[in-house]
Amino acid sequence: MFKNVAADTNIIFYLMIAVGIIGVLAKIVNQLTLRRMVKAAGNMQKSTHKLMKLVRAKYEHACMIHDAVDNVGAFVEKYIYEYRGFILRVHTWRQIEAQAIWFSGILAILGAGGHYLAHGFCEGMFQYLAAGAAEMIALFVIRQLSDEPYKISAAKNYMVDYLENVCAHRYKKVKQTEKENIDVISPESVGATRAAVQREEQELPINIEGEPRRAEKGEAARQVIRRTVKEKMEEDEQPALKEEAIRQILEEFLA
Repeated sequence: MFKNVAADTNIIFYLMIAVGIIGVLAKIVNQLTLRRMVKAAGNMQKSTHKLMKLVRAKYEHACMIHDAVDNVGAFVEKYIYEYRGFILRVHTWRQIEAQAIWFSGILAILGAGGHYLAHGFCEGMFQYLAAGAAEMIALFVIRQLSDEPYKISAAKNYMVDYLENVCAHRYKKVKQTEKENIDVISPESVGATRAAVQREEQELPINIEGEPRRAEKGEAARQVIRRTVKEKMEEDEQPALKEEAIRQILEEFLA
């Protein structure tokens, strides 16, 4: 049955054409995807490419949690591998390019074998072998027209360079500035807070039953602390972390 299908129909020939078209399309998709990726990575700071925005957001999140990313190269390579340019990943399209070359050769051998089994050595057998060899060579040449591993490596290097030499120093400087802003809170402000709390305690109503006023004092102290910290920050006109500032004042106040 196989030899009749191969010899009397052109189904294998049409399959060879389809495989060749798929290989060329995979090459075109990968070429366009990698070109956009390299261009976006070269201007990663201002790029609106979805991969660049994703890597920037993930890197910022990692720096907020762990202060720094130990292996930036592996961090970037993971997202490049998972990136889908058009439906499939870049690595998958590259595999389709390579597999199209082998499938075209296999189909050519099957077509030639079917003609040989049906008619022996004939012109159709040699036509399949010649067409298969020509298709394999054409797909291989098309695949080698652009150095895809080099483009992937270039995009990775651009991204790593930006994250390590720009983003890392920027986040480090921001954290250092925030730490300095918290340390700016002086003992005078703490003393003013204590005096304000004492004034609030004097204005509180006296509990006739003699029960402790810890809840009322605590609430009054928190309100005064919040107001004092807010006034201090407005005078300095610098951003600060409210929770850490309040915690520091509470520790010094309750010491």
